[in-house]
Amino acid sequence: MNWSARERWIALTLLIVATGATLMFVPSLRALAQAPHQIQEVRFQGAPPWAGDTLLRHLAETALHAAGSTTGAHERTRLCEVRTALDDTGWFASVDQVSHDARGALIVRAAFLAPRAIVEDRYGAAIVDGKGRLLPEGCRLDPSAHVIHLVHPRAHRPVRARRTWESDDVHAALTLLDHVEGRDWMTQIDAIDLAGHARNGSLVLVTDTGSQIIWGSAPGQETPLEALWERKLVRLDHLFGTSGRVDQHHSGEIDLTDASVVVRR
Repeated sequence: MNWSARERWIALTLLIVATGATLMFVPSLRALAQAPHQIQEVRFQGAPPWAGDTLLRHLAETALHAAGSTTGAHERTRLCEVRTALDDTGWFASVDQVSHDARGALIVRAAFLAPRAIVEDRYGAAIVDGKGRLLPEGCRLDPSAHVIHLVHPRAHRPVRARRTWESDDVHAALTLLDHVEGRDWMTQIDAIDLAGHARNGSLVLVTDTGSQIIWGSAPGQETPLEALWERKLVRLDHLFGTSGRVDQHHSGEIDLTDASVVVRR
């Protein structure tokens, strides 16, 4: 093709203009791709039923604050900051993933600490999970829920949430709870008394009428002449089945530890 000098000049000018426009537009695209999401919503996948709206709102505000405090940072950095902020609340066993969905909502996949028992020490009541990890001080349970109290622990609570209660008696009681979970008579048990554990490893079930059922050693830690935990469960099931009361309305002690017979005092 034979172009005139004027045509060549016009083509060159258009090429220069197009190149300049492209160079200006590419950084804009890159900035748009890296621009942080404007987070309006936070959702916690698989949040347990006991985690009420108040707690979830508090945790969502924590996530939004962490995201807002890092505005301008790379998106991956913002998500890491959100994850760290949530992890530091002490409400989670683990914060596994923080991501965005297609609409920009923040999606948190995490495992909450699950309330298992209430430990009463000199400072009051503290809630722990099944591994003895302390839940944050603001944790509140439904008053109608049946939760076992662990009374007279030897060691005091950890200084921070999510740390484990360093006390053999508390962990022995939690092991016992795992083995009696779901029994029909469990609603008649108010507490597990740990006072004797330091002396002889014994745990005592306290009923809602004040009767004491001497359970003895934690399941799997029985002494040579002690009834095994399976046998103790059979005995308690029998007591409940014959009278509708696991303590059979006995106001004193019921000792399950003897391998041969249940002893009443």
